[in-house]
Amino acid sequence: MKSLAASLPKIAFLMQPRRCAHKDCRKPAILSAISRRAAGISVQDEWFCGADCFERALAAALEKFLLTTTKEAPTSRSRVPLGLTLLARGHLSELQLKTALDEHRSSGVRFGDVVQRLGFATEQQITAAVAEQWGHPVFPLRATAEAPVCIPTRLLELSRMLPVHCGKASKRLLLGFADGVDYRVLDAVRRVLGCAPSPCIIAASEYRRRLESIMAQTRGKEILFEGESSPQEMAHTLRSYAVQISADEMRFAVCCDHLWTRLKGRRQKMDILFRLGQR
Repeated sequence: MKSLAASLPKIAFLMQPRRCAHKDCRKPAILSAISRRAAGISVQDEWFCGADCFERALAAALEKFLLTTTKEAPTSRSRVPLGLTLLARGHLSELQLKTALDEHRSSGVRFGDVVQRLGFATEQQITAAVAEQWGHPVFPLRATAEAPVCIPTRLLELSRMLPVHCGKASKRLLLGFADGVDYRVLDAVRRVLGCAPSPCIIAASEYRRRLESIMAQTRGKEILFEGESSPQEMAHTLRSYAVQISADEMRFAVCCDHLWTRLKGRRQKMDILFRLGQR
């Protein structure tokens, strides 16, 4: 009797009708007690009973989301420039700083790469200066095995970032940035993956080496739409892929001028990227 009494609250919960979040859905409430897993798909923690409601509600949600998601100012605006950090650490003279800045402005090459190419500082010194600039530790990639790739390579390339360590039990993900930390990327990772990302700094050469290895492994496996799509077109496309893999969950966020969406089914996960136009 005790085991039956203990299970009654769970049974009562399962018998509660689960209502579709789409406001114009005309279907009656579905009893989730019919099976342990209700049909339908969840989007950002809202549940929809089927593909039709999913597509219509997603189109409206994406339209509102993309209108209200504006481009933020660069996250480095209040930080000491890398050149001044290197100067303060004694790695550059004032003349070397001016020379490197002139080369950086005329060539468009990243400042750290210019300094290293001119022989003014080593990569190790530059990486340590970037870590001081952003207030995060240096993570040595060479001493670690590759972490599971849970982020599309297009986003890794655009943000110059890599997953370097994943704690499955704690749901913590350590992300290494080669130039500086983009906190908008961290927020997108948190929203889509449902984990707690933490930033660190990695050497540029180690980033490039590992990214090449990752891209060789994932070439042709990512779904990317380069042309600009309307929210309605995105929703229709996502509906097709959701039906294809029997997805029961979808999450999305804006990351590096792309809409990053992840569909998740029982046996398969799928990342789909849409290139966003000027917003």
